[in-house]
Amino acid sequence: MAARRAPAGSLTSEDVAELRTQLEVGRRPRVQLSGPQFAEGTSGTVSRIGDPDVEGTDFVTVRVKVNGVTDELAFAPAELSLRRAPGAGGPAAKKSRTAAAGDAGSVDAGSDQAGSTGVASDSAVLPSVTSARAESADSIGAKAAGPSRTAGAAAGSAGGEGTATGSAAKRRKPAASKVSFTITSTGATWALTASRSAKGIAKSVPIAPGVVTGVAELLDQPALLEAVAEINETAWAEAQVRAEQLRAELEELEAVLAAHRFPR
Repeated sequence: MAARRAPAGSLTSEDVAELRTQLEVGRRPRVQLSGPQFAEGTSGTVSRIGDPDVEGTDFVTVRVKVNGVTDELAFAPAELSLRRAPGAGGPAAKKSRTAAAGDAGSVDAGSDQAGSTGVASDSAVLPSVTSARAESADSIGAKAAGPSRTAGAAAGSAGGEGTATGSAAKRRKPAASKVSFTITSTGATWALTASRSAKGIAKSVPIAPGVVTGVAELLDQPALLEAVAEINETAWAEAQVRAEQLRAELEELEAVLAAHRFPR
């Protein structure tokens, strides 16, 4: 079955294979990032390419600097594109890489047909393959790495693989806005004021005393329970006295109304 084509501008299967080859020889290729969470032109360094059958679609680990913080994040090939040097990313460069790979294959086949000894065949093929691979890597503008740099890059790649399996490889999500609210007593009444970040979202919203008591009981803080109970009990006692006064006044009014009724 034919391979599914990637969206325009994203990494193809050939691009992923090319990046994997560069990592194997100690290079640190760079790629362009896409997505609303990144500024236009943001790029990063590929530190690891995993197995999509094991890790899913986000199997390319890229070291990127976001808001001054350097982190390793996992991406899908569709979210990345090659970041080529000037003059290295056009069709002519791709054709040159294909021709170099074809020349290496021709040398290999010619050596096998010549029937030479195993030592002679290896000495003829290996330099050609190595040369073709170097030319392919140089065509995207990467600098050659010396023996000491190759060893250091390999160690960094191993460290990146361990990091990718942890939380550092997960996408950084935007921090939630800070929300705060305050419950305040004014005499025998309660009110709530709330804000989100620096913006007020509620001001002096009345709250029933029973709700405040329930919150205090859920928090289970003895000092808080005592303070809330003191205010609510005082308010309840005042309301009870006022209710008795109103009942007495109501009885007097009912008596006046009754006196105006004609007896039957």
